[in-house]
Formats: sequence, C-alpha cells, structure tokens
Amino acid sequence: MIYTVTTTLPPIHGGRTKSLLSRVKFLDTELNTPTKILTTNYNVNYNDVYKLFSEEDKVTDNVTYENLYDWLSDFKLLTFPQTKLFKKVKYNEQPLEIEGLKHEIAKNKRIVRYYDQDNTYVLYRKYYDDQSVIEFEDFMSPISKKRVQRWQYNKYGVLHRKIYYAPNTLRKVLEEFFDIDGNIYCKKSYNDSELNTLIYIQTYKNNRPYKTFKSEKQLFQYYFESKFKDEDVVFCDARLLDKPLLKQKRKTKNILVFHSSHLNNGNIQDSYKYALNNPDKISKYILLTNKQKQDIQNVTSIDSNKFAVIPHFIKSTQPLDNIKKENRFVFVGRIAPEKQIDHILTAYKAFLKTGYDTTLSIYGKSELGQLEIIKQMIHEYKIQDKVHINDYTTNPSLEFQKSKASLLTSSFEGFGLTTMESINIGCPVISYDMRYGASEIINHGENGYLVEANNIAELTKYMIKVIETPLSNVKTKPELTFDSAKNNYKQLFNSINYNI
Repeated sequence: MIYTVTTTLPPIHGGRTKSLLSRVKFLDTELNTPTKILTTNYNVNYNDVYKLFSEEDKVTDNVTYENLYDWLSDFKLLTFPQTKLFKKVKYNEQPLEIEGLKHEIAKNKRIVRYYDQDNTYVLYRKYYDDQSVIEFEDFMSPISKKRVQRWQYNKYGVLHRKIYYAPNTLRKVLEEFFDIDGNIYCKKSYNDSELNTLIYIQTYKNNRPYKTFKSEKQLFQYYFESKFKDEDVVFCDARLLDKPLLKQKRKTKNILVFHSSHLNNGNIQDSYKYALNNPDKISKYILLTNKQKQDIQNVTSIDSNKFAVIPHFIKSTQPLDNIKKENRFVFVGRIAPEKQIDHILTAYKAFLKTGYDTTLSIYGKSELGQLEIIKQMIHEYKIQDKVHINDYTTNPSLEFQKSKASLLTSSFEGFGLTTMESINIGCPVISYDMRYGASEIINHGENGYLVEANNIAELTKYMIKVIETPLSNVKTKPELTFDSAKNNYKQLFNSINYNI
C-alpha cells in the first residue's frame, strides 16, 4: 500500500500541498499506483475539500483520504445527518429567538447577540449564510463580558467541538470533540499559562476513557502504528510528522520529501534535525535539487544511496488562444517575509526611473501583515498607479501568459513551482539565484535570468533587458517533464524493492 502523510490539506494552498497532490495524481495516472492520503489536523469540512480537489482535477478518483479525528470518532465525524425515511441530508436549524432572552442582529445578519432581562450580555451566535444553522456560539461571563465557552457546529448544524476558557486569563483550557451522534471521542487539556501548552489528550470509546497521550506527536505515532503494515510505502511531506512516523513500530518504507530548504542562516533548521539524524529509519530522502543534496552531505555522513533527487515536474501546457500579452511584470505567490517583495518594489522603482511604463501586478495571500507593509512601500515610492495588488489566483498560468516576465526574489525556496509554471506557459522568469531550485529551472538568457541573491541593482538591469530584448524561445527544461519524472519514480520504487 502507498500512503502519503501530511498535517493538513488546505483548499487554498501553497507549493507543498500543490506538489503533493501533483505527485499523488502522477503516481496513479502514469504508474498505476494509487495513494491514500492521511491528515492529522482537525477539519470538519474535509469532505468539501476532497470534493473540491476532484472538481478541480487535482486528483484522480482512485485517491482515498483519511483524517486522524475522523478515525478517532470511528468515522462518525465527516458524515452528515440524514432523514430516516428518504435518507436526505438533514439540517439542524435553530431559531433566532431564545425564550427569556432579547437579541440584536448585526448588519451582516449572520451575527446575533443575546441579553438577559437585566441587559447582561450572555450569548454570541454566528450563523452560516442562511441564518438558520449556527456556525458557533459563545457563552459569555457576566463578570468579564468575555467568552467562557465556545460551541462549534458543522454546516449541518451538528455540534462537533466545545472549547472552554479560563474565567480570569481567558486562555483555552479544554477542548471536547463530539461525533455526529453527540458522543465524546476526544478531550484535550491545556495549561492555563502564557504558553498555553497541551497537557494531555484523552480519547474515548463508547463514552468511556480509552487511551491517553502526553502530546500530539505521541497520538500521531499511535495512529500510524494502527494504520500501517510492514512493507507499506509512506511518503512524508511534513517535518512535524517525521518523528511520529520514524518512531512507529511497523517496518514501513519511509520516504521523506523535502519541499523547502533545510537551512536557516547556514544552520540546519530544528524541524529537519530528527530526519537528518536518523537515516537508518529512512528508505529514501527525496530532494528537489542536487545542490541541496550536496549541502546535506557536507554536514552529515548520510550515504548517497539514501537520496533520490527528483525535481518537481510539469505537464506541457499550450498557451490559451486570444489572450492579450500585457505590458506588465507579475509576481504570483505568498505575500510573506521570505518572498522579499520589497526587493521587487525597490528594483521596480528604479526600473520606472529609466523611462519605461511597464506595470507590476502582484497576486497572493498576505501572511504576517506583509500586505500592509507592501502597500505602505508603494505609497512611499509613489507608484500606486503602476502597481496592482490582487488576491490569490487559482489560475496562475493565465496571469503568467498575460505578462512580459515574472519575478521571484525569495530568500529561500524548495524549488519554485511558480517558476516552472511561468516558463511552461512561455513567460520568462527573472529570479534570485537562491537556495534552491532557480538554477535548475532557469537557463540563463534562454527561458529567464538568474540574478545574484539580494542584488537589487542587478534585478533592475534584467527587468530592463527583458523588456528591451524579449526572450523568444522560453521552454521548460527536458528534465522537468513528465517523461523524466516517470523514470525517476520507477527508479525510486526499484531502489526500495517495491514492485509497482
């Protein structure tokens, strides 16, 4: 059996999840090897996520999923209530009025506040869009006027979790998890301290205490031992799960996939240390670049046969017809500190001073307040009329096709999926030559330009160059195609003695 383990499968996601889903689909379509994906986070809406992935053709119908909390509930978390007679979906609707309480409806009509006869604030409710099914309700302390409990409901109106807060510090101290029948299957207790750390996890069977765990990683290990059999192949895409996977007792063939740099300021990141310190428990490390392999071997004694360098791959895409090429640069990615979009803006400001009027479009989801920082820079540089900020795009290829070139100035990358997507559609990339990926995707002067890391002046120079002398034959390197990936994965499975 082939498994992939990861912490979460967000519907709107970045490169790690995108490449994970791409690999899972590829293994099924090209090697006839379906995968089961296991997730360890709590998400009562996973059925909607699975449906979305299928509708967007990100996976095949052969992929299967399982979530830790659904498993703990004996698979009674991600189900939905049905009518007895016709087996139709049943919604547990709640009226706005509560006997003995007054209420006020907010302007958006989804939020309702409740007061007792003394006008004491006692309850806060948030409804789903139709204002008949509750999303969550907060029970308020008459003393602090702050919540002391939160009850959460799924989109069918079924209670799935209760969260309790300390009355003085307002910190979370307890979570209770319920299946669709209202039975408790898990509790989590937290320390009422500034760190608010987890104390223990208590699971239940038939409403009776069953197993107790001191940490989430201990729970993950128990889950893996319950699911896997000897000789199963397990791809691990999340460093948080390395230790639970490698400590579990089954003799699985463990394949750790590194999606990003293992380095931080030249030192090995803590999240990678367990993986790199336990090569005897690992069948293969999948790395995206040869440079990362060299860097790891420079500081460890891991043998070369433990590594498989398999870069991301991409299916050849034909440009869409009737798409007008605009006079613009584009950035597509997370608006995050490590993306160094401030470098793009500084280089772009210098570019405009040379007399060109090429615009800049930015697409992405903000993280850690970076969007406000970017907007402030744009205002200070007085380039508001030239820079257009957009939300996350679900169709990056279209935005690349409309652009003269795409820009990437990250301080680090695992490989750079957007770089591949840009080149694949014929849009050259101007990228910092960071660790890792850019130099293994970009042929300098052919499908883009490599810029010395953090050299903003050089970045400006190549922005001018790509406008003055457009690159006319922008193509993906052969080693990043489907055919190369198929050979790479065949060699991988042969090397671990797994027949596909």
